[in-house]
Amino acid sequence: MRQFDCPQCSAPIPFETPGAVFAVCAHCRSMVVRRDLELEAIGTMAELPPDSSPLQLGAVGAHGSHRFRLLGRLRLAWKDGTWSEWYADFGDGRNGWVAESQGFFYISETAPAPANLAELAKVTKSGKTLKIGGAEYTVTDIKEVRVTAAEGELPFVGSPGETWRGIDLTGDGRMFAGVELADDTARLYLGSTALPEEIQWQGLRAVPGWNGEPVPTTRNQTEALNCPECGGVIEQKLKGESSTLSCIHCGTILDIKGPKAVCAQKVRASDRVVKPIIPLGKRGTLRGVEWEVLGCLKRDDGWGGWFEFLLHNPWHGFAWLTESNGHWNFVRRLLDEPTGLSQEPRLRGTPYKLFSSGNVKVKQVAGEFYWRVRVGEKASTMDFVAPPRILSYESYPELEETAWSEGEYLPQEEIRKAFGIKNLLAPVGVFLNQPNPWAVRWPSLRAIASMALALAVVVQFLSSISSVRHKALDEDFEFKRPVDASAAIAPFVTPSFELTGSQKPATVGVEAGVDNAWLGMEAELVNEQTGMVYPTDVTVEYYHGYDDGEWTEGGRDQSSDLPAVPPGRYHLALTPEADPSITSMPFHVSVSHGGLFWSNFVICLIALGAWPAWSFFRHHRFEVKRWSESDHSPYPSLESE
Repeated sequence: MRQFDCPQCSAPIPFETPGAVFAVCAHCRSMVVRRDLELEAIGTMAELPPDSSPLQLGAVGAHGSHRFRLLGRLRLAWKDGTWSEWYADFGDGRNGWVAESQGFFYISETAPAPANLAELAKVTKSGKTLKIGGAEYTVTDIKEVRVTAAEGELPFVGSPGETWRGIDLTGDGRMFAGVELADDTARLYLGSTALPEEIQWQGLRAVPGWNGEPVPTTRNQTEALNCPECGGVIEQKLKGESSTLSCIHCGTILDIKGPKAVCAQKVRASDRVVKPIIPLGKRGTLRGVEWEVLGCLKRDDGWGGWFEFLLHNPWHGFAWLTESNGHWNFVRRLLDEPTGLSQEPRLRGTPYKLFSSGNVKVKQVAGEFYWRVRVGEKASTMDFVAPPRILSYESYPELEETAWSEGEYLPQEEIRKAFGIKNLLAPVGVFLNQPNPWAVRWPSLRAIASMALALAVVVQFLSSISSVRHKALDEDFEFKRPVDASAAIAPFVTPSFELTGSQKPATVGVEAGVDNAWLGMEAELVNEQTGMVYPTDVTVEYYHGYDDGEWTEGGRDQSSDLPAVPPGRYHLALTPEADPSITSMPFHVSVSHGGLFWSNFVICLIALGAWPAWSFFRHHRFEVKRWSESDHSPYPSLESE
């Protein structure tokens, strides 16, 4: 580190890196340029506007392999917003920047100008893919950049009014490339992006109004904005960061120009969000982080509208809460861009399905935003779902900017608890990324049911092996109709037979040569030792003929099962009946003991599968209802209930 005296006030001005050539005196705000061993004052730097960032000169950060110390800051602006870029010393003679924008960081080191600089300079639209240093990048943002203020030391002259053309590019794995083109000068920075909570910081400053810190009463901190249309006083939450305010008195949309606000768009009463569901300025804790509601806007895609609430936390940046028909999502800007097919991207290994695409428009506005919002602002969007998560792609043709965001469905109770809101609209219908309540039940039931069914099959198989059917009776008889039609048909009684073993099913079988006729038997299986009677009936019928082809019905042998017949000595009493056309008919009777009732097994299978089947049906119907709102439904032949 080398230290010089300010040419204006003689206060010490340190230069900690060899590459620093410009600095702002911390005492008198003089801009000085280092020329070898001398400093030259070239003017006075404008005061940096107050902001809510916890970053400050001297803060030390670590992210991955990067270790850096903040030595200087540029306050930059473009036509639709402002942000800060911090000049950082990465050690070993390396330097670069930590850009703080839209609630996350770009961490990059200085790199040699690319060989394809001429190709980069001609890029005018986002979406173009280029190679830099052997890696592939996609252009995501192009804008004209202007310096508004600075502090600390910098590697180039950063006086107010300095301008250049900035091109931001992103690659796989959060890779980032920043190109700055000014006259014949080109600067390239390569690095990565990070969420605020992913950086290990030391030496951050306290933020007024947060964590119990009092709000200072100095002039720069308390100066209020006045609406140029109605003269009303407007409170600005994010001084130095917000670009747009909506007047709470007349609804006019204002652009922030330093300490002043200028009219950007006059809006009708119907274009104002008069009473947001969550009041502006309300604070609530979601996922362990305290957020403050800064703004609310309503968007519409031509089919319906929804609300988007901008949230802010000094240490976590920005997030969004979206509400549509009582359904809520917590959304943050995505740094890991998806990979894979355009209609089925993958994020961190999870596949997403395209749900909707189209054009959206801002219909109503209220509050404060970090970019210039307008009623009528248009964007092209695509939504991809993997419930409970959603990926959203937005392209802003007027800004040459694209962005990905990731959202997660939140139960309404979580919103109610976080912000203390009681009267929330009850959810209507099934939302595109709403968790399927049967999604957890169905896989668990499927696993349990599969094991139970497998067990039932094994038991049935083992039982069938051990339950061999033994023939206990095999007798022939002949049915003869009495000459006297009024006489009763005498019953047949079989010889006695033995049923051995344990209590098992018994089967009574009858076989007869009927032809277009029938022969029926009322049978009683009688235990000769206990007198217990087991009644059943067996009817043999067989019909055939020709009617546009040969047909048959029935069969010449039939049987009937008796469950749980104990062992013992039995006989069978048979009372026959026959078709009037039959006067005489021989028939065969058999009795078997053992075997299984397969009907019981079938009933068991049905019972075991009933609840899983019902769960699957409900899971399926829920998905059908979800996708009924999509133009890309995987259920084209089904209609939602």
